Order: sequence, then structure tokens, then C-alpha cells
Amino acid sequence: MIVLILSETNRSRFYLNYILKYKIFIDQIIYFSKEKKKLFKIIEKKKLNKKTYHIRTNTINSKKIEKFFLKNKIKKPLIYSGYPGEIIQNDFLLKKNLIHFHSGDLPLFKGSTTIFYSILMKKKITVTCFKMKKGIDEGKILYKKRFNIPKNKKTLNSSYDDKIRAETMIEFLKNGKKNYKNTIKSKYFDTYYVAHPLIRGIAIHKEKFKKIYSKKW
Repeated sequence: MIVLILSETNRSRFYLNYILKYKIFIDQIIYFSKEKKKLFKIIEKKKLNKKTYHIRTNTINSKKIEKFFLKNKIKKPLIYSGYPGEIIQNDFLLKKNLIHFHSGDLPLFKGSTTIFYSILMKKKITVTCFKMKKGIDEGKILYKKRFNIPKNKKTLNSSYDDKIRAETMIEFLKNGKKNYKNTIKSKYFDTYYVAHPLIRGIAIHKEKFKKIYSKKW
């Protein structure tokens, strides 16, 4: 049984669709969005209304969400899919068992759009499942899944990131509920924020850049 914290995002829709596809039992959905949009249509279509609690806010740091968790003593693990770029600041919520899936090999690749840096620096992509705590992409690592670079790199700017996170989530829920041994012991790691368009371009069109500039990257 799982509890989902979902936002009105493509990623949340991927998560919910994958969980339904693989018939994983949903105990509860906490859906936060000012308006009921595409995600709620899936909830209605799949008759999950009775399991869903809608909180009218677009930020995880809302007092409304804090009040919900103060009132409802949820002890089960919470799979979190919020709005991009938002950092959880509520200490009360961070004490919960919040599980997040990040498209970067933690603790090496923290921050946003690390998928592009992973391609350039490691020539592979890793999704890390971890228990969230205060700080950017910090917390106990629970599971990792590695992926090859897609043949159609243009999907990196669209659905691919959401897809591999959802796939990792399903694998973790089915097979990965065990302690993960982290072998990386260095205390200092770079944090990567939103990738500059040039970085994205190099990661996606590397071969074209080689031809244009006749250099080895």
C-alpha cells in the first residue's frame, strides 16, 4: 500500500498511470493544485475520488498541507511528486517518510536537469530513489536504476525524464524495498541547477557539434 502526494504536472500523471498499469494498490492520494485539471480527470475516470484528498494550493510549503498532515497521522511511506524547482521547507513534513525519484546519480548529481550533465560526464543516466530531508536532493539513498541514453535524444526535453522516474518507481515498489549501500564517500559534490540551453544542445546534438567544430568533446 502506498500514499501518493501528487501535483498538477506531467510527472504526476506518469506516476499515477504507471501505478494503475502495474496494479499497485493505492491507499490514498493527496492532490495539491489550485484547480482540478488533467490529473483529476484520471482520478475520476479510475474512480479514485474516495481515496483522494484535494488541497487547493500550488505549493508544497502551504499551511493548508501542513494542517492536513497535522490532522491526519499518516505513517505510511509517501511518494512525492511536486512542482519543478520547489524545495520543501516545512520541517514537520520533512520528518515524514517522503520518497522522491531524482533523475541524477546521487550524491554526485544534485539539482535540476542533471540528466543532461549525466549524459555529458558519465555517458549514462541514473535515477535515484531517496528519502528526502532538508537540502537540495539530500537524504538516505534507497534504490538506483540505470538507463542507456535514448536513441531519440529529443525526448530528453519532453517525456523521457518522467518516464524513467516512473519506471524506477515501479521497480522500487516491486523489488527494491531493501537497504541500498552507498559506495560514494566523498563529502563534496557539485549542485547542478537548470541546464543552460547550450548544455542541453550539446547533450542532445553532440554529433552535430562535432561535425560543426571538428573537435573531440
